[in-house]
Amino acid sequence: MQNNQAVPEHLLVTMNEGERRSRSRIYAPFPATVRGTDDTGTVFQSKTTIDNISTGGLYLRLMQRLKRRTKLYIIVHLSNIQTDGEPGLRLHLGGDVLRVEPRLGGACGFAIMIKHNRLI
Repeated sequence: MQNNQAVPEHLLVTMNEGERRSRSRIYAPFPATVRGTDDTGTVFQSKTTIDNISTGGLYLRLMQRLKRRTKLYIIVHLSNIQTDGEPGLRLHLGGDVLRVEPRLGGACGFAIMIKHNRLI
């Protein structure tokens, strides 16, 4: 993801003076599975869609309530093409919730700082 040449231009945000982020983001919906513990201490696993992603973080929405600094484990499905019966390209991530944004309908948006990643 560090090579912007490989990403179509329409998926990247251009950096401007008002942009706080130091890295370009890809704004494309990637299906994902998120695992963690909600604010009541209940372990959950939920399917969602990543709203945007960069090398340092991502943004997603969930129906679960989470606290800041909650550790999450996320599998992002980058491809659904199977090879020899094996699932498509996946990105396994570990990260911490940086920001919680309540949304209409009971959902919450979460900014996640990526701490660990592995391409499978």
